[in-house]
This record gives sequence, structure tokens and C-alpha cells, in this order.
Amino acid sequence: MISSIFSRYRTMSVAAKAAIWYSVCNILQKGISFLVVPLYVRLLSVSEYGQYSVFQSWRDTLIILATLNLYCGIFTKGMVDYDQDRERYASSQQGLSTVLTLGLLVVYLLGNGLWNRLLDMDTVTMLLMFAYFLFYPSLQFWSAKQRVVYRYKSMVAVTLMVSVLTPLVCLGLLHFTSLRAYAVIWGTLAAQSIVGLFFYVYIFVKGKCFFHRKYWIQALRFNVPLVPHYLSLIILGQSDRIMIKEICGESEAGIYSFVYSISMVMNVITAAINSSIVPWTYQKLKERNYAPLRSVATGCCALVTVMTFCVMLVAPEVIWILGTEEYMPAVWVIPVVALGNLCTFFYGLYSTIGFYYSKTGYVMICSLACGALNIVLNAVFLPMFGFVAAAYTTLVSYLALWCLHYAYTRKACLEQGYRISQVYNGRAMALMVGGLLLAMCGCFLVYDNFWLRYGMVAVLLAAAFLNRKKWLPMLLKSQK
Repeated sequence: MISSIFSRYRTMSVAAKAAIWYSVCNILQKGISFLVVPLYVRLLSVSEYGQYSVFQSWRDTLIILATLNLYCGIFTKGMVDYDQDRERYASSQQGLSTVLTLGLLVVYLLGNGLWNRLLDMDTVTMLLMFAYFLFYPSLQFWSAKQRVVYRYKSMVAVTLMVSVLTPLVCLGLLHFTSLRAYAVIWGTLAAQSIVGLFFYVYIFVKGKCFFHRKYWIQALRFNVPLVPHYLSLIILGQSDRIMIKEICGESEAGIYSFVYSISMVMNVITAAINSSIVPWTYQKLKERNYAPLRSVATGCCALVTVMTFCVMLVAPEVIWILGTEEYMPAVWVIPVVALGNLCTFFYGLYSTIGFYYSKTGYVMICSLACGALNIVLNAVFLPMFGFVAAAYTTLVSYLALWCLHYAYTRKACLEQGYRISQVYNGRAMALMVGGLLLAMCGCFLVYDNFWLRYGMVAVLLAAAFLNRKKWLPMLLKSQK
């Protein structure tokens, strides 16, 4: 069997091999990040872990303003459109990113005291963060180019090196210094900035172009309108931590962030499923062959729903293994966050159709509306119910995002001459979410009964195994 797998692998095209290795790389990268979490939560106090998680939220927010996410979307398109001028294109995009970052740095230096108080960070951390904004995009520019030209070996090697180097530097600083939370914060920024610096120099040496009027204007016209969309996704995913820290305290932010670190397991699985069916979905939409889409999507949704319920059932043991006694209050948050992740998977299916028909304006409006909803709900309910409320407000926001994506996708499909029900079974999805919502409430009642919970997990896994001939071919169909 193993020899036949290797034989089949050798006959694959370069593009197919690259797709496989990119998926493996993504899983290993997220896996390493997940394995480091138990070390951080044991070496740092809950408050210090909360400080680190809030830093991550600010970093992921500010990098959008500092770089406009130029390494996303437009850069890959440029690599394809200007395939005879890739080196200059990459170099010019890096030049634009540099100007944007330095411009934001000037704004910070003009009022660094105010910004330090607003972000609750010191000047050293802020300057290290700007070094990260300056150099880290270079690694992303280089990686995007490797994907386009299918140089998967070098890209996988560098990605895994960074994934291993970053926690090693952080753990080294934690062991040999008394920096505590700053050991992880500074270690993360320093390690990734140093690697990025190498590619920063490499791209400029290869491209020898800092400014290119056509490339700069094109990039700005494409990315500036998407900034609200990018920021809204960050607000939906990470603003909770910032607001919890300000309203409830750093310890509560640490517990909540721990839950989201655990959710990376489900994110890896759903991302792998999504990455396998998106190109296939595009192909079926192009062929106007909708029936296979409906059956495969329903099967994938059912599979993810079952896995989500299993995560809900084993939440107490997950916290016990990965965390400490201080993190046990997170047991009441994990099921809610897991259900929110299911909703993100569902709305991702609909957004795929929106992107195929270039309905990016609708995507931005949906993201902005739900990001604003999340902030308002947090402002109202966090003071009343504490950090647990953030999980429920985020769940409500993701449900709203799913509904809005359904509405605009339905309109887009009608414009193309067919109904959205031909592509996705919305009624089945709604029943899955409703059923899992009831199951979530049931989980809270049986957390004290170990044998009942794991008996249910065993039944679900057995049912999945016995029905593997129904759902496994669906996944394989999209892979082919």
C-alpha cells in the first residue's frame, strides 16, 4: 500500500505536489504553535499570558494599517499578470510596504507617549513591532512567489524553520532572563524580524526597484478598499481579548485567549477541508455543474459538525492536559467558541461563491457590519457577565455574518441564472447549527459525567467509521 502511494505521488504534477506540501506545511505550522501553548501557560501566569495575547491582537491589527496587507491578494495576482517582471514587481511592492510602515512610524513618534498609553505598551516593544512590520512582509512576499512558481521545497523548509525558531527564541529568553511576558513578545518580534530582514535585502537585490508608478497605483487601488474588510475580520476574531483586558482584566483575557489557542485544532481541520474544496468549487461553478457541490458541501458540513460536538464533549480533559487549574473556567467557553468556528466554516462556503463572482464589495459590507455588532455587544455584555459573554457575542456575530453571506450569495446566484439551493443545502446547515446549539446546552449538564461523555464520543466516532463509504468519497471527489 505504501509503495503504491509513493508511486502515485511520483506521477503527480508539480502543482499537485505543491498543493499537498502546502497543506502539510500549514498543518505542521499550526501544530507547532498549538504544542507550544501548554509551555507558555505553565511558564507564564494567567495575567502574563493575557498580556501576550493582547499584544498579538494589537500586532495583527496594526500590521494592516502599516502594510495594507500588500502580500495578500494583489501580490499573487501581480505574480501571475507580470510573470516576465516578477523580481521588479516584488521589489516595488516591498518598497511601497516600506513607505507605508515608515509613514505610520512617523505618526507614532510624533505622539509616542499617547500611543503607548492607548496600546498599553512601552517604547521598546513598539519599536520592535515596527521592525516586524518593516521586515516580516518580505517573508510573505517571498513565500507567495514560491507558491506561484511551485517551489514548494524551499518554501516549506523556510516556513517550518520560522515556526520552530520563534518558540525556541521565546523559551530561551524565558529561561535565561526575567522578562516574563516580554520574553515571549520580544522573542516573537525579534525572531521573525531577523528572518524577514534576510528576505528584505534579498528581494531588493534581485529586483533593484523601489518605486514603480504603475505597480504602486494598482496595488493601492486594490488594497485600500479592502482595509475595512481586513480590520473587520480582526475585530471579529481578536477584539474580544482587547476589550476583555480593558473591562475585566488581563487574567480573564489570558483565559479567553487560551480557549482560542485550543480552537486552532479545529481551525487546522476546517482549513484543510476548505482548501481542498475551494478550487474544485470554482471549477464546478465554471462548468455550471451544481449537483456535486451540494452533496459534497453537505457531507463536509456534517463531518465538521460531528467533530465540533466531539470537541465540546472533551473540553474538560483538553483544559486539564493543556492548561492548569487556573484555566478551568474556560470549560464554559470552549463549546461556544467551537460552535462559532462551525459558523465560520459555513459562511466560508458562501463567501467562496462571492469571491468567484467578484462580489468583494458585499464581502466588505458584511464584515464591517458584523465587526461593529461584535464591538457593541461586547461593550454591553462584558461588564454584566464577564469574559464568558465574549464567546456568546462572537457567536452571535458569526451567525449574523453567515446570514448576511447567505443573503448576498443568494442574490449573486440569481443574477447568474440559478438558485443558491442548487449549490448548498441551507436548510440542512441550519438544522446542524440548531442541533449543535441544543447539544452545547446538553454538554454543560454532563461535564461531571466522564463515562457518559466519552460513551457519546465513542458512538459518534463509530458512526463516522461505519458511514465512511458515504462521506469519504465526497472528500476524495473534491481532492481529485
